[in-house]
Amino acid sequence: MLSSEKSTFTALVKGNTFFKEVISKLTLDQDLSEVEKSYILSCALIFLDRYNNDRRNKSFADFAYYIVLKYSLNFQDYKPLYDFSVEFGFFPITDTILKNNLIGETSFRDFVVGLKLLDYEKVVDAHSKYVETFEQNTERIQFVHDNSQEKSFLAPTSFGKSSVIVEYISSLEQKQKIAIIVPTKSLLMQTYKMIRDANLGYRVLMHNEMYKDEDNFIAIFTQERALRLLKSAAIAYDSLIIDEAHNIFKKDNRSLLLARLIRLNKNRKESCKIVYLSPLIDTVNSLKINSEQEINSHTINFNIKSPEIFEFSLENKLLKHNRFFINDNNTGLFLSNFENHFDLIQKTSKSKNFLYNYRPVHIEDLAKNLAGIVNDKENNYLKEIIAILKDEVHEKFYCVPLLKKGIIYLHGKLPDLIKEYLEKKFKEIHDINYVVANSVILEGMNLPVDNLYIFNTRGLGGKELTNLIGRVNRLNEIFKKGNNLAKLLPSVYFVNNKLYNMHGNNALKMFNKIKLLRNRTFSDIIDNPVLNKFDIESIKDSDKDAQQKKRDKVIKLIEYEDFLIKENLTPEEILKQYFIENSFSIFYNDLDFLVDKILQSINNLIYLSPDWNSKNILDKIFTVFIKDFADKDNFIIDYEFFRLNEESARNYYHTHIENRKKSLKENIQIVFNYLKSRKNSENSEDHIYYIGTTYGEQTYQSNKYFNELNNSKVAINLKVKNDEELVNYAIVKLKIEDDFISFKLNKLIVFLYDFNFISKDEYNEYVYGTTNEEKIELTKFGLTIGLIDRLTKDKQLTNLKFDENNNLTSNENFQEYLKTLNDFQRFEIERFLS
Repeated sequence: MLSSEKSTFTALVKGNTFFKEVISKLTLDQDLSEVEKSYILSCALIFLDRYNNDRRNKSFADFAYYIVLKYSLNFQDYKPLYDFSVEFGFFPITDTILKNNLIGETSFRDFVVGLKLLDYEKVVDAHSKYVETFEQNTERIQFVHDNSQEKSFLAPTSFGKSSVIVEYISSLEQKQKIAIIVPTKSLLMQTYKMIRDANLGYRVLMHNEMYKDEDNFIAIFTQERALRLLKSAAIAYDSLIIDEAHNIFKKDNRSLLLARLIRLNKNRKESCKIVYLSPLIDTVNSLKINSEQEINSHTINFNIKSPEIFEFSLENKLLKHNRFFINDNNTGLFLSNFENHFDLIQKTSKSKNFLYNYRPVHIEDLAKNLAGIVNDKENNYLKEIIAILKDEVHEKFYCVPLLKKGIIYLHGKLPDLIKEYLEKKFKEIHDINYVVANSVILEGMNLPVDNLYIFNTRGLGGKELTNLIGRVNRLNEIFKKGNNLAKLLPSVYFVNNKLYNMHGNNALKMFNKIKLLRNRTFSDIIDNPVLNKFDIESIKDSDKDAQQKKRDKVIKLIEYEDFLIKENLTPEEILKQYFIENSFSIFYNDLDFLVDKILQSINNLIYLSPDWNSKNILDKIFTVFIKDFADKDNFIIDYEFFRLNEESARNYYHTHIENRKKSLKENIQIVFNYLKSRKNSENSEDHIYYIGTTYGEQTYQSNKYFNELNNSKVAINLKVKNDEELVNYAIVKLKIEDDFISFKLNKLIVFLYDFNFISKDEYNEYVYGTTNEEKIELTKFGLTIGLIDRLTKDKQLTNLKFDENNNLTSNENFQEYLKTLNDFQRFEIERFLS
């Protein structure tokens, strides 16, 4: 919102009592007199005229639309909304009003409008299509026909960014090497299904090791896999499609990798095309890695949804905000009192409710507390799912009793299979009314949500709030058959509370976050030091020495990125490049010292020593990467990694890797038994168990230099935990350990293979769980080692094959086999099948 727009809105409510009274009534859905109705609609026309005279005043257009939308829905008078939608190009609304006969008798003009809407129909497939807004249609077509080397499509959530990917690829004159870069495994699978179903005639790669010297392909990769293929195959991508491109602004390691991918690919092929997709970028100039880049922008500026903002106070009062007038003098309109926030939820819930929280432990706690106010469901399908989860996960899994109430929870510490299965059930089963989750819900499948309760605002800036709110009432849910126009006003409740929104001993006031929603756009915050607009002066600290250390660290990161494009390397430089490329700086604080020591190991041929082959992979990692460094202060900086200094930890992970062939439930039971044995140990030190900050309840005393462990809550006391708690710790511990192996341990195993410390068979055995090439291909495609082992035992591998485009297909025998499985087992397999 421009400052001039803010001034206009503030002056209006401050100086015009009649306007303030009428807009308050409209906001609170109260009745209006005929004079008030005429007045407020006239105000809408005035603000729309102000926008037409100066198109920079987009908030004036937003406000005009809000007035008309609220008026039409409150008084069931759809003529103003119809006229606005026709003139402003909100054609999905126009289409709904005409199809549902909401304006009564129609004219010849309306008939012509109906015909014109056919020009804005977007066909998805043979069975589905939807009507686009004028802006959506215009920007999409211009984007597809834009031949610029770099371009972006920036649109609010659910405005068709995914379909733009398919349309872009279809528009290419000749087949290319295309990489679609997604930030998470969940989005990887979702994107694969979209590409598979589009039948684009390309071979599809899901893993860098699936590349077989093809001239063209569509690779659906994370940035790690995309970089790995660049390094190993000496190729370049003709087109890079960066989904959720705003992630490049962050300072974390994966954002650096994303910027590195773009830079290295451009160095290798200057003419490569790059497409950026995002709902959260203010200006495309923020994406530039160097000032010479030119990125064309195709932006959808207007959102067809206008959220209703509620605030529940610590005094149990429900307030309603009009987002155009929120400031320190306009702190909300009183609606009613409630006993507590659960009373609020009980009386305001709709069909599909999303309760947002931050920490996984708080998500689980909120879900269990919510169950106390919700009645049991009498739903046979739910009973079947509950029975299946008892069999496939564990009878003490928290979601088992919660599902009886129509409640699930989701967070990033649930094993992927469980999380994705629960997401699917929430989408399919009407009687699952509540999902308690954090931002993980933004990374998976699109869920049908029609109500949002925010219990914690940590990490939610204006952009994040806008993206979160955008998940409520997706456009495909609004513009399906029938009149669902009321969903254009999604309900969002900010729930102040002393349980989950605390800073120290004080409850944070959510009003400061709510005020952000007065703005329609938010400036990009550039924390990635390799981006052109990054400003090192933005790194500030009251302690000047600490500030300089932070800046020096950033300068070193920039130097590393520049070093990666150096050619004609010495052996030392080759090794250093490798360590930078594979982010070994997360383990060590001095890569130059590491290079010297590891190069000695290579030159000394330690892998030819008599006892080398008798060591397991964890002991080999210890020998190469930890043994000679364990006593060097402040050299190894990752505690999870440093645990491998202990033989007991290495034995634990060796067993964990071997157990991947077992079922999910078997592995949960194994971890539970381990936790139970430590609980029952006579040694009190065994009772204190390191689990990380996500679930930590107390500090963990480290005898090394990991001071953050001594100052942060990263451990639990197993002695005070009951069996149900231990089972659920076991469930999340599986995910924590799998992530440690995937994102950290595997880097070290790959190094051992790349530099000939281990054989290909040993590498395959530890990474893929087998040396069988057929099974390895299935693992690269995404099937778990445990699933492949089950299919092997059931003699089903011969009933599966990859088609010419690398899609996994099955024969009739396999389809019959699927009928013998339960719903959970079928889901695990069917998500991979064409």
